[in-house]
Amino acid sequence: MPTAPPGYGFAADLFGDLESASPWRFLLLANLLALIPLGAAALLLWLPYQMYAALGAPLALFPAPDWPPWGFWLFGAGALAGSIAAHEGLHGAALLLMGRRPRFGYAAGYLYASVRPGQFLTRRAYLVMVLSPLAIISLVGGLTLPFLSASLGQIVVLALLLNAAASIGDLAVAQRLLRWPPDALFAEAGGIHVYTRQG
Repeated sequence: MPTAPPGYGFAADLFGDLESASPWRFLLLANLLALIPLGAAALLLWLPYQMYAALGAPLALFPAPDWPPWGFWLFGAGALAGSIAAHEGLHGAALLLMGRRPRFGYAAGYLYASVRPGQFLTRRAYLVMVLSPLAIISLVGGLTLPFLSASLGQIVVLALLLNAAASIGDLAVAQRLLRWPPDALFAEAGGIHVYTRQG
């Protein structure tokens, strides 16, 4: 566990209350909760795009590609892989912009980006880091959709929906961060540790 900065003391693990929960129950709950950002993205991105595509994608810059079916599957796999890489890259970019060196890794079946051991983030900085991928990918993707042919746009909008659903972990972190005072500090070392001012 990182040494607390001067004037601060360890307060809790951000998800310490879930350590005794059944892994299967936790997995089921996380997947059910993922329906919330998925539903929001469907309402804000997928539904408007379906209406736009029904008009024939009039702003598309290029005609629909004349690819065989496997070409569209390959494009879809690339769009999905690209969104995963961009998601973690944006976590790292946010940390870099805040003067921290990000640490990238792979654990428990997923990629991650986090602060290095011994580094601390304020609540605001952690919120920026954790919410940047959902906000930026959704915004940039949503603004790009009208300029794609409908056949490619349908694939990209699905990648955007999956990115939103996969952001449930980030949203859960953000929701828990907001339970702590604005001057709390957060560090990562086998979990997210919370430090608060003492005295």
